[in-house]
Amino acid sequence: MKRKLNYLIAMALMAFTFTSCEDVPSPFGEVVPPKSDDVVVIEPSGTGTEADPFNIAGVIEYVSGLGADVASPKDVYFKGIITSITEAYGTQYGNATFEVSDTEDGGNKFLCYRVKYFDGQSYSNPSDPNIKEGNEVIMCGKVVNYKGNTPETSANAAWLYSLNGTKGGGGTTPQPGGDAKGKGTADDPFNIAAAIKKCQEVGETASAESYYIKGIVVKGGTVSGGYGNVTFTLGDSKDATDVFTAFQVAGSDGEKLADGYEVKTGSEVVIYGPVVNYKGNTPETSGKSAAQIVTIDGKKTSGGGDNPPVGGNDGSLEKPFTPAEANAFIATLAADTNTDKDYYIKGKIVKYANNGEFGTQYGNASFYISADGSESGEQFYVFRTLYLGNVKYTDDSWTKPVVGNEVVICGKLVNYKGNTPETVANQSYIYSLNGNTEAGGGGSQGGGSETSSALTNGDFETWANGQPTGWKSASTASSATLEQSTDAHSGSYACIVKGDEGNNKRLASQEIKLAAGTYNFSFWVKPTTSDAAQVRPGYVPVADGKAGSYAYGDYATLSAGWQQISYEFTLSAETTVCLVVMNPKKSNYSSGKDVIVDDATLTKK
Repeated sequence: MKRKLNYLIAMALMAFTFTSCEDVPSPFGEVVPPKSDDVVVIEPSGTGTEADPFNIAGVIEYVSGLGADVASPKDVYFKGIITSITEAYGTQYGNATFEVSDTEDGGNKFLCYRVKYFDGQSYSNPSDPNIKEGNEVIMCGKVVNYKGNTPETSANAAWLYSLNGTKGGGGTTPQPGGDAKGKGTADDPFNIAAAIKKCQEVGETASAESYYIKGIVVKGGTVSGGYGNVTFTLGDSKDATDVFTAFQVAGSDGEKLADGYEVKTGSEVVIYGPVVNYKGNTPETSGKSAAQIVTIDGKKTSGGGDNPPVGGNDGSLEKPFTPAEANAFIATLAADTNTDKDYYIKGKIVKYANNGEFGTQYGNASFYISADGSESGEQFYVFRTLYLGNVKYTDDSWTKPVVGNEVVICGKLVNYKGNTPETVANQSYIYSLNGNTEAGGGGSQGGGSETSSALTNGDFETWANGQPTGWKSASTASSATLEQSTDAHSGSYACIVKGDEGNNKRLASQEIKLAAGTYNFSFWVKPTTSDAAQVRPGYVPVADGKAGSYAYGDYATLSAGWQQISYEFTLSAETTVCLVVMNPKKSNYSSGKDVIVDDATLTKK
């Protein structure tokens, strides 16, 4: 009887279970696989025009027909729904990055990479409408098959045409430029369309030749920070949308501009300098005051005389003057007035002056240099210059420079009697002879007690394959991911040192062999966000490709703007080292986020 009762209870429980769980599929039902026509396949459509935009499948198909990393030859329109947002529009950079698809469920995906706001403008007003997932957008601009496997827009070369059906600025969009005119000469300057075309021909490496360019200021600029240059944009009309950026240009005849000097919108400006298509999509002049204003509304920025414009070099160690550039620069100086700092000049020895060879009696030499060592080239007079290492020539066994040798001269310059550009007697020296310098460097800094050492690309102006030249250790010292930044302390570029909240990351120089002595490592740095940030300067000995024990200075807490960090260290013997800037992990004082480094120097006391 008890067994029978248990059986009845079990059957009752089973019945209750199957009648009260209606959402549980019957275990006795037949499983039916989904039909193939239940999967929605979006076919490519559209022609990529304003009237008939591509859908996302269509723009992906279009991009697949382009070569790897080749931007589309024209602007195309495409339409989709935002499915994920990497970075919404913000006022810091003025652009956004997000993915669009044909449906909210995803499927075909296309990356809108660093796309500008309505009408191709930067996003500058936080109260303007921003993007959200699920928004329907129409985009316009250049597209590219990045590395042959990622369809996306070219950075800063595409923009938001409409957001949920609403167009910006009444629906106007950047239109193709007009006819290219001009030869780029003083008598026949390029118009802006021609300047843009020349930049596209030149590519991402600055042109060796300088050009005259004439246009109307679309967006003005003001000099600040004591850098003596100004940035503004030019078009063929005041309301042009195809623009050329006059980037960090100096005043007429290459002189520095005073803080507060303003280039006003609507002015007609002629500029002169080398050009570049920055990142393949931004036509501009090469930076760091390599270009200059010729006239604004027909007038020079100041009465700087009628001297020929200085070329693309600034007389620094990284960009030494050519002999012709040195002559042009010195010609702007008052007669018999020495420069207050040292300049570098590079050339080949053409001939010695009478009795001008190095000797132990006076310890100096006088000779002429030209760019190629020929007498037909423009020559510069090196007058009573000292030997390598900024010392007198005292030993006849030392290597004596001969005609044809390549030299870099460092020192003070003078316009002797107002008609002879030359070095100041005994206040210049041979910095390098056929590429060789004194161990530990040379390079007098303004007559002080320090000498600069061999630190390659300290201004981070030279990049190759996405990395700054001279800033990659063969050891494990280089642990940070690096990116190029246009937010520079000086010049065109700086280096972003990517942070990591869980680990310390280091920017490290290539290996440098230093003589025994005391050195000062200095650099400028700023955080990329308002979060707390720190850096720590130091160095590490490297032997047989392996990093030794790291030596660091104090942690430096960063403010919002640029600040200079210095670290002094002493080597007891000749040592191969890497200089390092450590971006520490997250703590009470550090965010582990990105910082920007620029203008690094190493000097020996």
